[in-house]
Amino acid sequence: MKKLALAAMLSVAAIFPAAAQEVVDWMHIASIPEEVALMEAAVAEYEAANPDVKINMQFLENEAFKAKLTTLLQSDAAPDIFYSWGGGVLTEQAAAGVLRPVEDLVDPAVAEALGSGGMSAFTRDGHIYGLPQQVSEVVLWYNKALFEQAGVDPASLETWEGFLAAIQTFKDAGITPLAVGAKDKWPAHFWWSKLVVRLAGQDAFDAARKGENGGFAAEPFVKAGEMFLELAALEPFQEGFLAASYGDASGYFGDGKAAMHLMGDWDYGAMKDNSANKQGIPDDQLGILPFPTIEGGAGDPTDTLGGINGWLFHKNASDAAVKFMEWYTSAEVGARFGNAGFFIPIAAGAADGMTNPFKVQIAQSINNAHWHAIFFDQELGPQVGGVVNDISAELAGNALSAEEAAELVEEAAADIR
Repeated sequence: MKKLALAAMLSVAAIFPAAAQEVVDWMHIASIPEEVALMEAAVAEYEAANPDVKINMQFLENEAFKAKLTTLLQSDAAPDIFYSWGGGVLTEQAAAGVLRPVEDLVDPAVAEALGSGGMSAFTRDGHIYGLPQQVSEVVLWYNKALFEQAGVDPASLETWEGFLAAIQTFKDAGITPLAVGAKDKWPAHFWWSKLVVRLAGQDAFDAARKGENGGFAAEPFVKAGEMFLELAALEPFQEGFLAASYGDASGYFGDGKAAMHLMGDWDYGAMKDNSANKQGIPDDQLGILPFPTIEGGAGDPTDTLGGINGWLFHKNASDAAVKFMEWYTSAEVGARFGNAGFFIPIAAGAADGMTNPFKVQIAQSINNAHWHAIFFDQELGPQVGGVVNDISAELAGNALSAEEAAELVEEAAADIR
């Protein structure tokens, strides 16, 4: 009887073989071990609840990701899900036909929880191509101990004049004022971009994109270059900054060797991970300053620069990829990363439990912003954004005039209008 039963079971198995797992390739750029561990735990949890799905995590370092993604998306090795900063890069990817529209698949409750602002950042021409996960802001991180050592009052940096005076005070005290990873270029673009946000404001920026009033060669953009050069002339950056990567600069700041680092909120964890002792600056010695205001600037003092980041679906992505990402961007999962201080989740309620004072402060800043400008190198697309990064690195090295810098950006923008 047992043999007959076994034979019957084998016969049934032959007729109805076990369903093969659907593999979802997911490409990320997270490099902090603790954050990656949370991601891996989330994957394990999802796979346990959905045994017919296998999530294949793939890592590509930030710079390699940017350099290789366009080619990768056109190949057979394209991931189903991949990281995105949105902006003009997303727009070009959608136009190139490498993304899958998923508006007919995304649960309306998921879209509602992620918010209209977040969803619109991943929508083009009525088509949803991805899901947002987090918001970020570029801020001036500062080392309280070095400020005290130099006798600099943080409040004195509220204005650009006060900021430049503080730079000189740090130099006189033998302290490196600023860390920057100009080799990667995008860290330098934060300086030019923040100056543009202060000087031009949202209306002038939007007009420049359309080519109005001289486009990006208009006065506010030239003035941003002039003020950047004014800063560069003080030689405020660490020795060798032009050959330093973001990780180098982040570690330099984390090791307590520079007074400030203009960087996104993610640097809270990155400066620890990149520091020599993996501890970075203790929380009680770390602070955040808003970017200085500029007299006569058209920007609103509450304006911020940052991102609405998330995940896009390749044109060949399966329904299973979308369903996994609906779960992964949920408040339940996002809260794990927010509570651990890795990023500020965008899903409704996900940030409510955050206790990291820096992340809470940044979240409030973004919520109160009149204009949350998206990173210019992403917002303007790869062609114009690449030029913004290039001219910013050259301005940091005092190797380009403000007029030339603005003209180069305008020429690139004019080419694609």
